[in-house]
Formats: sequence, structure tokens, C-alpha cells
Amino acid sequence: MLSLLLAMIAGMAAGFVLRGRPRLFSILDPVTTWIVRLLLFLLGFGIGSDRVLLAQLPVLGVKGFVLAVAAIIGSVLAARLMVGRPGMSIVPVRAISAGGSGSGRWKTVPGSLIPFITAAAFMLGLPAGALIPGLPEIPFDPASAVLYLLMFLVGIGAGADPSAFTMVKKHGIRLVLLPLAIVIGTLSGTLVTALLWPSLTIRESMAVGAGFGYYSLSSLMIRELSGSDWAAVALLSNISREILTLLFAPLLVKTAGPAAPAAAGGATSMDTTLAATVQSAGRAWAVPALFSGVVLTLLTPFMITLILTI
Repeated sequence: MLSLLLAMIAGMAAGFVLRGRPRLFSILDPVTTWIVRLLLFLLGFGIGSDRVLLAQLPVLGVKGFVLAVAAIIGSVLAARLMVGRPGMSIVPVRAISAGGSGSGRWKTVPGSLIPFITAAAFMLGLPAGALIPGLPEIPFDPASAVLYLLMFLVGIGAGADPSAFTMVKKHGIRLVLLPLAIVIGTLSGTLVTALLWPSLTIRESMAVGAGFGYYSLSSLMIRELSGSDWAAVALLSNISREILTLLFAPLLVKTAGPAAPAAAGGATSMDTTLAATVQSAGRAWAVPALFSGVVLTLLTPFMITLILTI
């Protein structure tokens, strides 16, 4: 796993050097998207070719969904305690009332179908693995090779984007409260769930939560460390976290306050769930949600590695 983290660090260094080249980065996003889909297809293919694991998929899906709900509940409660209390909010009350509708109404947002399309790549891999006869042995694992490339590209995107540092400078250190609350809440929620459900192991359950909604990278890293069964749980859990946030963002605002959608979305609050957060909580929450998503995206590979190797 050290080599995977080194690939990401190398990408960050490359991204820092290549800053100021918008044409290059306009190509990077679609390339990364297709690489993610390829990785998830390969993951589905591997599971589909394993008859025993394929038979367990419904049970693994239930485990993933339960862990997703636990992660969301834990994150929302922690954000309510650490961010939503009077005098501690990272967004002024006046800004909330003036920043957007905040009405709890959510319209279809651009990119809201992305998790469904990405999940389809995984679902297509399942029958392909089950139907295609055994392939000849090759000296390397294709999914692992592509994972290194994904880590490098993720690093490039992070190294080329100075927005996190800019947002901290503009809005202050209190921005850190939101991602900190999400980390504490997610790990607490998955830990309690693992303690209550004997078939869930503590380390793997917390590692699944440490994906923070970043389903592609987290599932493939967990596959390397804990096997394909937990990789499937991680994929299904983190996709569920993203979809549940998209569907219930207005309800989360009404029941737990304006920080709740960003807390529920985790790492996805920087992209696919950002619009739902802004629509339901108000435009003033765009910067905290975006910053939180960036921080959690960068933390994901380090948290998973730490949890599964200590």
C-alpha cells in the first residue's frame, strides 16, 4: 500500500508543477471518469468469476447499506454537535438565510445520475465475469495496475488545485470542523455497528466507512488489503451513501440542520452531492461543503491504509 500512496504523492507533485495548464486538466477529468468505470467493471468481473463470492452478494449488499446508514447517522450527529451549535457554526446565520433557498426543496441536479452510471459499470462486470470462461494467466493484476494509474491521476488533480488553501485562508480554521466531525462520526457509527453485528469485523467496517463515499478508490484499496468480499461491501456501501445523500438532502436539513447534507455526503460533497447541498441548505454552505469534500478525498487512502495495517 505504500507504493499506492507514493503514486498519489507523485501525482500531487506533478499536478503542482503543471498548474496553469487548463487544457491538460480539461482532459484529465473525463479520462479519470472512464478509468474509474473500468476499475469498477474489473472489480465486478472479479466478483462475478468467483461463484462463492457471487452467491454472497445480496448479503454483502445488506452489510454495505447498513454501514452506509450508520456512517451517515454518525456524521450528521457529529456535525450537529460540532458545527451546528450556536456560536460554533462555520457559516453565519445571516449568510444562511441570504445564501439560498434553504427550503428543503431539491430539484434534479447536474451529475445526480453519476453514481447510478458508475454502479452500472460494476453491475455489467458481474455477468461478464460469470459468463466468460477463465482467462489465461497474466503476470500482473489488471485492476491493481489501473489502480496505480488512478492514484496518480487523483494526485495530479489534488496537486493542481489550490482551492483548499485559498478557502482556509479566506474562511478561517473553523472550516476544519466539518471534515473533522465527519471523520469522527463516520468511524464512530461504523464501529458501533460492527460491535452490534457479530458478522462485521471492526477494522474492515471502519475501513469501509473511511471511504467517506469515495467508492471507486476505497473499494479497490480494500480489495488489495482485505479481499474481494470486503471490496464489494465498500463499493456498495459508499455508493449507497452518495445516493442516500442525493435523495434525502432536504429531509436532512429539516431534521438535523444545514450542515447535515455535507456531513452525509462526505467526500462526494466536493462534486456529485454539492449541488444537492446548496439547493437544500443554501449557497452559503457551498464553500464549507467543497472544502470538506477535498479534505476527505485526500484523507481516504491514508485512513484506509492506517485502519487496515495497524
